[in-house]
Amino acid sequence: MPQNTGPNVATSTNASATPNADQLTLIPIEDRGWFELLSRPDYPAIEQQIRDVGACENPVWLSGRTLLVAVATGEIVSSWSSAGTPFGAIPLRCMNRRATRCASCSRLYAGDAFQLVRAGLSGGKGVPDVVSGHPLVFATLTAPSFGPVHRRPNPDRPRDVCRARRGKPRCPHGIPMTCQQRHAPEDLLIGQPLCVACYDYPGHVLWNAGASALWARMVDFLYWRLARAGEIPRPHIRRTLRVEYVRVAEYQARGLVHFHAAFRLDGPEDRSLEPPAWATAELLADAIGQAASTARLRLAETVEIGAPVLHFGQQLDARPIVLDTGLPAERAAGYLAKYVTKGTEDAHGADRPITHRSQIAALARTDHVRALMYTCRTVGALAPYEALGLHRWTHMLGFGGQPLTKTRRYSSTFTALRQARADFRGALRPGIEDEETVRDSQWRYAWQGWPNATIAEQAAGIGEEAEYNREVAQDSADGLARGRGAE
Repeated sequence: MPQNTGPNVATSTNASATPNADQLTLIPIEDRGWFELLSRPDYPAIEQQIRDVGACENPVWLSGRTLLVAVATGEIVSSWSSAGTPFGAIPLRCMNRRATRCASCSRLYAGDAFQLVRAGLSGGKGVPDVVSGHPLVFATLTAPSFGPVHRRPNPDRPRDVCRARRGKPRCPHGIPMTCQQRHAPEDLLIGQPLCVACYDYPGHVLWNAGASALWARMVDFLYWRLARAGEIPRPHIRRTLRVEYVRVAEYQARGLVHFHAAFRLDGPEDRSLEPPAWATAELLADAIGQAASTARLRLAETVEIGAPVLHFGQQLDARPIVLDTGLPAERAAGYLAKYVTKGTEDAHGADRPITHRSQIAALARTDHVRALMYTCRTVGALAPYEALGLHRWTHMLGFGGQPLTKTRRYSSTFTALRQARADFRGALRPGIEDEETVRDSQWRYAWQGWPNATIAEQAAGIGEEAEYNREVAQDSADGLARGRGAE
């Protein structure tokens, strides 16, 4: 429930015409909030505020005013103040990318991520269309094993079970290393260690913490592999071609991140230029596999842990993307974009920062995640690992990287997409700034969250209605596409 730190609705601006006490006694207690809200003369303005922020679940409210002033004379051409709004303030989106925190803003974030990925594969948003003809590769890089865990059986194999092993071996602690269950997708056992005592928890959180640095090391190795394939000295390879990519991090059920990425080869000076003819998509896919399998990152040595060496797991997949016959740009973009709104939810973790060790027991949903979070606090206190920020990233199980990372030249940016959206909406409003006027704005933070539970519930209803309309529109579009394909 959004925090209610806003004004008293009954005493806010334009709320004088509220129901009297005699009217309220005739209404059931559970419906009085709705009656008061719908009886307000400014209710249409309140509903419009909800729609303006896309039914955000936890909007940020600002109060202030904006003046449009003539440059030549200093005369105020127009003015607008939040004092005339229902609550004396205007709402803005919270812009939280997590679906568990705000479905509306996470959907917007995923949409922007989709556009970024798609533009880098097929052009648009300032990216030339010719990039669709460059070598493209889709790759998945996983984490290594830190101990056997329960897994979800293959649904297409009726006899497949969690872990079937001959001889029913046991670990040194006497725990069976087999499991004959067919875990349901929602089973909390999926991703949990078979033996907690055998599981390498310090190695797990350190791998998450160093995953981004290991990725950077892998990219360096990738350039070296391409230099060897093209018989070019290592220092000259970046003058011959450029590797552009977008990378998305996803949490596995066991609490480890793995990476999905789309790679593209460009010419050295501009993304509109093709790479050398010898640099093919097949060569790039092979080089990615070799670089990922050989990349190593050594961390500082400690008495408690030793000298960990990070590397990727054995499950590596890199395959060329053929947009016109195989994987379309929209499908690849949608596959990557769906992960950016997630955090540790798939691993049953927390969706908000943990500032003190005492919060872990309440926020962690499983014993495995609880142990990982405690390990983050413990390992993060060791002097050699303080710079990793494990305390700060306890809720992320040690991973402090961005959910979506890309090279500068791969495509556009989130900032550019948001600015384009703001410019479009601003052009629809009268009194916009031009060469003869200047905007003078003074705004300050007022509060966060909807003013009361009734308005929050109304916002949730409007959000559900908008989502239903989107699903209907998408189904209609998919039906039309299938119809055209059958012709």
